[in-house]
Amino acid sequence: MDNKFYYFDTFGNDDEAYEKAFSFALKTIKVNPNLNRITFLVPSKTNTGWLDRIYGEDTVKKLFKGLNSNGVNVKIETVKTYKNSYGNSSEILICCGLNSEEIFKAQDYRQVDTIIAIPWLKENTQSWINTSNALEINKDLETKSNSSDNNEPSEIIKTAFRELTSVINTSTGISHHMDNNRAKTFIRSLYKYEPELNSDTICSYLINELGWQVKHANDVRKLIDTLNSGKYFQGGDKTGLQHHYKRWKNK
Repeated sequence: MDNKFYYFDTFGNDDEAYEKAFSFALKTIKVNPNLNRITFLVPSKTNTGWLDRIYGEDTVKKLFKGLNSNGVNVKIETVKTYKNSYGNSSEILICCGLNSEEIFKAQDYRQVDTIIAIPWLKENTQSWINTSNALEINKDLETKSNSSDNNEPSEIIKTAFRELTSVINTSTGISHHMDNNRAKTFIRSLYKYEPELNSDTICSYLINELGWQVKHANDVRKLIDTLNSGKYFQGGDKTGLQHHYKRWKNK
């Protein structure tokens, strides 16, 4: 699968990263005729200092309505105003100082083809970087190296989630009470018998290999993180967990 998720290894005020991100987006559009828009996604209308310094305040104000730059539509959106589009547009999203949760939400939108993240605090973006297997864009925009230090899930974990994927309605994730109960049972079993359950690694597998929507994978993440934090959740079978684990192991 072609990787379409990138990030800059930076933090705080890094005006150069914003200029390079836009340049990288333009180069990407030139080789991909299906892309027709670049959107800067910012936390709020008051969080545009980086862009003000690069393009000037007057231009930034116009960008909220949209401008055309050499045949490419460029716009600024806030996390509050940015919505899922059901048109034919396909765009590159430059995420400006957003956290993982905000990027995950946008990643599911139909119009989003490619994401370039510029962190304000890298730790707030690290979960998205790991889960999406985002590639680091070096300063010269030429060399990219895989940023994820996480290994793939074990074969038993893969088998369990392939089985879960095959029996639930993937368009709704685990929202239905029967699917939710089954997911909780599977996670309880894996948590009890597997050495480790890494939510980033598992969500990456769900999204990138099994085709889950980010928002549905994050429902699984919350359950795993609950157990990993020493807490508990209601629902799911508490007995017969070894039976499930042995079945996956035998496969």
